[in-house]
Amino acid sequence: MGGKASQPEPPKPAPNLQDAASNLEQKIEELGAKIQKADEEARQWVAKQSTDATAKARAMQALKRKKLYEQQRDQLVDTQFNVENLAFQQEQAEITAGTVAAMKKATDQLKNQTQKIGVDQVDKLTDEMADIAAEMKDIQSALAAPSAVGSAAEDEAEKELMALYAQQEDKEAEEAMTILAAGGGGYASTTPAPAVAAKAAPKAAAALGS
Repeated sequence: MGGKASQPEPPKPAPNLQDAASNLEQKIEELGAKIQKADEEARQWVAKQSTDATAKARAMQALKRKKLYEQQRDQLVDTQFNVENLAFQQEQAEITAGTVAAMKKATDQLKNQTQKIGVDQVDKLTDEMADIAAEMKDIQSALAAPSAVGSAAEDEAEKELMALYAQQEDKEAEEAMTILAAGGGGYASTTPAPAVAAKAAPKAAAALGS
């Protein structure tokens, strides 16, 4: 009475589908061996039927056992197929569950990143980029524009060129007046080109009139 009551043994964990399929395979192999043995036994008794009166009955019993084993084997084969099919479905379910979990995690991460970025921030960033691009364009245009010193020098050069043209026209007009006053002497050798004469004609006429 003073002894402690024995604790019940914890229940054994149920075998998984892989273990069940393996056990079924072992039973099927054992039944296959029994079927082969019963067939051999029946053949042996058939060979002894001429010398043993019980040979026929014994051969019949061996064949009945063989048929019984075959039925058991066929049932186990069907059961094994169902177990393997269920194991396959379970594996597919685990793969699907893992895939869904991974997709959910990726979706949550993408959602969090999208919330951190925000559409307003993207719009603001694109506006800033456009402003910077426009500012850089203005800076490049300013750098490429002619400087004030260069523009002033160009204006001075233009004025000096016009003055040289005017001096040349005055010189050509004086030469034409000299030729006309001399009465045309030496005209062939000193006659200015037609274009020069055309420019000098008004000044020469004005000189003669005076």
